Amino acid sequence: MDENKSKRIGYYMKMIAHSMENMRNKTLEKIGLTSSQFEILLYLCFKKDEEINQRDLEKNFKLSNPTVNGILNRLEYKGFIIREMSEKDARCKNIKVTNEAYDLYKKMKTIAKNMENDLTKGITKEEKEAFINVIKKMYNNICK
Repeated sequence: MDENKSKRIGYYMKMIAHSMENMRNKTLEKIGLTSSQFEILLYLCFKKDEEINQRDLEKNFKLSNPTVNGILNRLEYKGFIIREMSEKDARCKNIKVTNEAYDLYKKMKTIAKNMENDLTKGITKEEKEAFINVIKKMYNNICK
């Protein structure tokens, strides 16, 4: 391996993200979801008692309007979400998970936990906490 690559943080971050995406997609393919659909659906299930609209998802996931719209269209087609008019603002549609999606939520949480366990195998609790602190600082540095 090139010595420069062995010391480049960005290189490893990219490789980890790419590998995680591939692992996730292989696992999620079995239940008919993509990684992006999985993340949005997890978020919606977690926030099921809140009013969430498409703009909220765009901001939270830092995705464009067409990207989020495409994800939501596919989730709606699969029967995992419905869009309802907001009681607070008639111009907005709130996104609600269906009972089918919420039933899948428990399975999805297990999948997410298993993927994280695979990723952090052989890493101590202290190492994980230190890594999370560092990666949060890096994220904040780049997002200023």
